[in-house]
Amino acid sequence: MFTETAPRGADETGVRSPREGGPPTAAALLLPLVGRIPAMAAPCRMHPAVERIELSLARWAREVGLEPPEGARFERMAGRAFAGFGVDAALLFAKWLTWLFHFDDEWDEKPAGHATETVEATFARLGRLAGAVPPQAAGGTPVEVAFQDLWRLTAGRMSTHWRERFARGLREQGAACRTEADNRRTGRVPSIGEYPALRRGTAGPYLFDLVEPCLGVEVPPALRESPTWRTLVDACNDVTAWCNDVASYPKERAHGDVHNYVTVAADTFGFADADAVAWVNDRIAERAGDLRAAAIRLPEMFDRFGIPAAQARDLSKVACAFLAAPRAQLEWLLESSRYGMT
Repeated sequence: MFTETAPRGADETGVRSPREGGPPTAAALLLPLVGRIPAMAAPCRMHPAVERIELSLARWAREVGLEPPEGARFERMAGRAFAGFGVDAALLFAKWLTWLFHFDDEWDEKPAGHATETVEATFARLGRLAGAVPPQAAGGTPVEVAFQDLWRLTAGRMSTHWRERFARGLREQGAACRTEADNRRTGRVPSIGEYPALRRGTAGPYLFDLVEPCLGVEVPPALRESPTWRTLVDACNDVTAWCNDVASYPKERAHGDVHNYVTVAADTFGFADADAVAWVNDRIAERAGDLRAAAIRLPEMFDRFGIPAAQARDLSKVACAFLAAPRAQLEWLLESSRYGMT
């Protein structure tokens, strides 16, 4: 049901030199994983309508007042993850990515990320917006206006149970961002034991639930809460979040932010940067193994839950999007302007 193809491309990794002619990028430190992780081995297809998606995404961002960093190319990450699906699926996910990264930058790079009261008030406001179906009239900050528009596009096609799951993920992100704000204010570096769960929270747990409305599929509650599906989702979150950490640690260090797995490993073990990166890459490879193992168990889970064949095929599409995410993200990290060495 879930297959992986051999890598093809410019060299033994299947990845061309990152941003040829441009500045060096820390994302290149992830390239050794290509030979270790099957999910990173095969080059991604790109959505055939990616240019159309790019234009629509830019128009939407202007309309809601967001200003994505130049060269961020969120449409290309979505175009790879949803290459085999319709334009609407890839565009909706690209919009959510644009919103999430813009929202994330509010905490990572601005004074708001040090103020617990601001964090709490912002997430409380978003929680109220997520509880309104149909959505409230647009208003507020660009982040809120964009969220309301995305919620209008997303919530109506999903069940009450899914919307409650999304709201729970939003609360989890809020709690994690509050912890980060406390750490920044006190100068505390997270422990190596607590960091994975903290990072999973700040990544936006709901981002991985958004695959479902993008594909027009909803995972049944019992299956979604099973250990196998939870591992599938959490492992995809961890792999992509930790890869992002490797790509972004020079940038975040320049901003004085300690919330990065490379920085936490260096602080905990007294590693030099190269050794800390190698340690994090080892953790990524291990977690990618969990992701693959969970996907392999899914046919058995479908039988156990009595899921009909047609529904199982739809659910497999969601799982395949998770399996495609590590390679899609790697290719995006290598080309995005967000991750130049600082």
